[in-house]
Amino acid sequence: MMNRALFNLPPLSKNSMAALPLGAIKPEGWLLAQLKTAASGLTGKLYEFWPDVRDSAWRGGAGDGWERAPYYLDGLVPLAWLLEDEKLKAVCMEYIEWTLASQREDGFFGPADEEDWWPRMIMLKALMQYFTATVDKRVPEFMFNFFKYQYKTLDQKPLREWAVARGAENIEAVVWLYNLTGGRHKFLLDLMQKLKEQTLDWTGHYAAFPYTQSMRRIIPWEEMKTGRADETQRGQALAGAERPYYATQYHLSHVVNAAMGLKAPGVISQFKSGAKERDAFRTGWQKLMKHHGVAYGMFTGDEHLSGNSPTQGTETCAVVELMYTLETLLTCGVPEDGLGDIQEKLAFNALPGAMCSDVLLHQYDQQANQVKCSYEKRDWYNNGPDSNLFGLEPNFGCCTANMHQGWPKFAESLWYATPDEGFAAVSYAPCTVRFRSGEVPVKLCVETAYPFGETVRIHVDPAQPKAFPICLRIPQWATEAKLCVNGGEDMAPIAGQYSVIEGEWQKGDVIELTLPMAPRLTRWSRRSAAVELGPLLMAFQPQENWTKVKDHPVAPDYAVTTEDKWNWALVEGGRMTATLTPRDTVFGLGGGPRVSVEAVEAKDWTMRGGSCAPTPVDIKARRGEVVPLELVPYGDTCLRISQFPVAQIEA
Repeated sequence: MMNRALFNLPPLSKNSMAALPLGAIKPEGWLLAQLKTAASGLTGKLYEFWPDVRDSAWRGGAGDGWERAPYYLDGLVPLAWLLEDEKLKAVCMEYIEWTLASQREDGFFGPADEEDWWPRMIMLKALMQYFTATVDKRVPEFMFNFFKYQYKTLDQKPLREWAVARGAENIEAVVWLYNLTGGRHKFLLDLMQKLKEQTLDWTGHYAAFPYTQSMRRIIPWEEMKTGRADETQRGQALAGAERPYYATQYHLSHVVNAAMGLKAPGVISQFKSGAKERDAFRTGWQKLMKHHGVAYGMFTGDEHLSGNSPTQGTETCAVVELMYTLETLLTCGVPEDGLGDIQEKLAFNALPGAMCSDVLLHQYDQQANQVKCSYEKRDWYNNGPDSNLFGLEPNFGCCTANMHQGWPKFAESLWYATPDEGFAAVSYAPCTVRFRSGEVPVKLCVETAYPFGETVRIHVDPAQPKAFPICLRIPQWATEAKLCVNGGEDMAPIAGQYSVIEGEWQKGDVIELTLPMAPRLTRWSRRSAAVELGPLLMAFQPQENWTKVKDHPVAPDYAVTTEDKWNWALVEGGRMTATLTPRDTVFGLGGGPRVSVEAVEAKDWTMRGGSCAPTPVDIKARRGEVVPLELVPYGDTCLRISQFPVAQIEA
């Protein structure tokens, strides 16, 4: 494992956090169980049976040589090393060894019959993680030779298609190598600029942001599809000065591109520092959530931005890519802007909400209000009728390959290093951190049931007494948070800020952070309301009936239906009571926190095709119709209502 964190070197802008190397953070408790479930689920099995990765050209096979295997490895590498799973490490090495051996004399690498830059960007991400865990010196030399080739050839062989939209992934790898090698190779700075010039202008896009409604109303799919015509010509045009309107529309409105594009200005700000780049995430995030946001913490896109109805879908790829965007931005020196809060909302709601408890099955699209998962036409922009089934690869296999990075990267990004030899906690989950403050080994043991409990205890164990800061993010919702050291006087940290504890630490020191959780309402489209408890979105879960619709020896496709009443409305001003029962089980197995709310049946709220109709407004009810309704964590549900209409009680 690397013994240092990589902070930006001049002339790159200073950053206040740097990622810890893979292996510095070891998951414990429920998070360890979650990762072990992934290892026994699809992540740990996919290479055995799915042709796209089993027979991949990235493994020396005759199969897919594009993005599938690099996507898979980008999640498998951190999982294997976090769990110290020798079997999964050996699988990773099959792809890694083939990739390293594939490098040509000129520096290019990968399958010979696939020259697209994009899959190589993903593979570089996997190799960077592998290097921080192993310090395999072949990796930086490999990347150096590739970047020399790229620097020489980009003018004649520009980025095209997906690489144009996602060029920030490439830039990120160049920044990483520049810092790793001590800033010695100045051509890497020029390469960053070349890549920026060929990448879509996400900074300008989020400043203007024309997509203030579903793309169906802006450019119907048939028009978008017809206009796309020849892929090669589109790619060349996108990389040049003249960019066809339809092609730019396609990439800028694609939900996964939008999630990844939020990263681009921050990555670029490290070498082109300006207010627009530094503020672009906040600008883009606010506009995306205003016009397309739903209660589980992100924007819809099925496949393109689809408005703020809770029955529109969000692709699972977009969830995990947005999580990685946030993890990256924390290292770029941009304003924090609640990044940790957004990350926890995704990790504890949208991520588990798209998967089954055994992490064998997933959805392509999840819905905030989802009462039927079936092979049925829905009001998607261009996704197929199987998109919200639970299965191996409903609609399209990209999420089957890409979903694996979500949990491992969350686990390895709980804590970051700070330039003053300290540590910063961005998200809270049970784990043990082993790293150095200067030359002194330090162990931090995080004892908690969070997000299923309110208390976080951090045991500080330096090898010898050592002064360094510990920075703790206080969630924006935690207005009653309390903090104390070694049982001393309670401090009242400020919600939405980092609380910095400075002093000389000794073995046996304990920090106790209390984050009281009380149910609260947040408001969404059509005056709907969601109930949140700390970082958890709470939802009504009807009885779920599972029916196999497509057989498979490992991961069949299932429809999920219910005969329960689901059309509930919350009572305006009604009582909400939380039962906080900590748990240490994975998402989907139940137990833990509950919220009881007052509700009435919204009798006129019915189905519209395969989805429930838009949430009704102006509901009236009588006090005698009010009943208690129990809500559970959204991440435990496959069927759910999480955005409720609100009813007024008549006198």
